[in-house]
Amino acid sequence: MIRSAPTPGLDAPSGVVGGSTRSPAEVARASRSSFLTAFAMLPRARRAALEAVYAFCRVVDDAGDDAPSLAEARAGLAFWSRELDAIERGVPATPIGAAVASAVAGFGVDPGDLRLVIAGVAMDVEGTRYATLTELDEYCRRVASAVGLACLPVFGARSAAARAYAELLGLALQLTNILRDLRDDARAGRVYLPGDRIAAHGVDPQWLRGDAAPELYAPGSALDGLIAEFVGIARERFVRAEAILPRAEAVALAPARVMGEVYRALLERIGRRGAGLCRAARVRVPRAIKLAILARAVLRAKLLGR
Repeated sequence: MIRSAPTPGLDAPSGVVGGSTRSPAEVARASRSSFLTAFAMLPRARRAALEAVYAFCRVVDDAGDDAPSLAEARAGLAFWSRELDAIERGVPATPIGAAVASAVAGFGVDPGDLRLVIAGVAMDVEGTRYATLTELDEYCRRVASAVGLACLPVFGARSAAARAYAELLGLALQLTNILRDLRDDARAGRVYLPGDRIAAHGVDPQWLRGDAAPELYAPGSALDGLIAEFVGIARERFVRAEAILPRAEAVALAPARVMGEVYRALLERIGRRGAGLCRAARVRVPRAIKLAILARAVLRAKLLGR
């Protein structure tokens, strides 16, 4: 049985670590994430396990993003790393840790995948920049593909083909996130697009802030070309992921496919925005479209399950 008990040395310093007293459901509700759309089609036990994995990844990400200083960000990541150690010992100290421990025990979620997420967020904390797409992909594997790999046992998909699908889908999802958030990330001092491609297009990274001369954000501009290149890369990865989806596990992987379809819809909106980073509105997928994607997925799963 998983015990939710205090672990020596695991107390979270006040003001440093968010989420240490919150339940997975509270974290999930507050996030308003598109992931929740995919969870809706699952039985309660599997939904709870996925919610636990999501909440853990969310609070780890927040520990890096929301800390007021580098030292406190490092302390937050160290806290969740120790909590992951405690999860593996069966003595989690937080509500989220207890839920993750149940997912580990009940479905075989691999804590090693969650360690990769912590390592990826640490790259953000340390301000890592990426010279090439290969380097960026390693970051994306840690913060996105690893999340998908952690979810596979909960879905009931355990094959090598399912792992290959999850890894490629994660790369596509994270690149879409990066493209959506170019302006906000740049204003926070973060630039994810590879330096070699930024230079090849003749783009100044400061332009990503969205507050330079208006003509820099016009259709056909250098920035427009840079964004179009990476929209194309992400689009091609979504297509390849769908092509390698193991059909024998298509029903089990239905929630992952929902995520893929929601994010492909987001990517197309990003493509239409192009270089228009100076616009105030953040690109989003309307709720009605998300629900339509979910409804199609539920119907498809029923037909395949017959």
